[in-house]
Amino acid sequence: MCYWITDKSPTIQDDRPNKVLTINNQLLMDKGNIYLVPRNTSTDNYTIPLGINKSKWDVRPSHLHDIGCYYHQIIKVNLPLEIIYNDYCYLIDNRIICRDIPKENLEVIDISFKDCNDLLLKGMVGIHNIPKIIDKIYRLAVNLNLGWLFTGKSKIDLDLLYNNKLYTYNI
Repeated sequence: MCYWITDKSPTIQDDRPNKVLTINNQLLMDKGNIYLVPRNTSTDNYTIPLGINKSKWDVRPSHLHDIGCYYHQIIKVNLPLEIIYNDYCYLIDNRIICRDIPKENLEVIDISFKDCNDLLLKGMVGIHNIPKIIDKIYRLAVNLNLGWLFTGKSKIDLDLLYNNKLYTYNI
């Protein structure tokens, strides 16, 4: 079962058109693995052709997918859920927020095109207010992402994770 541990992150406009920065860390649980979308991730949310930014639906899955597509890597948290909740999560206005998790507890793992796209679908299915047809349309659409062929050259640097923007597009 796949679900989001943290709530939606607010975003602020980035310096580039149609790009936003996440304010909070976001965590996704999938089959016992926990994945991190760090704060300061620069993203375009869901993208449709012509570079139009769409955020009608919960955009957390698109943030994780953007990281995987750009780096061909994602960030895995190597801590039990209980420790994450007890030591790193807190509530503000009934929203679960996650503090920065130390790099010693993080691992950068490679991800394939298929697995990255499947993770987008799982992340969307884990949000119960996104219509199932939308889940399937977005999963089908990301199969057409030719940008994958031109990315994966940059790698995630855990030493810079919280101190710099994590770009998910060519800057």
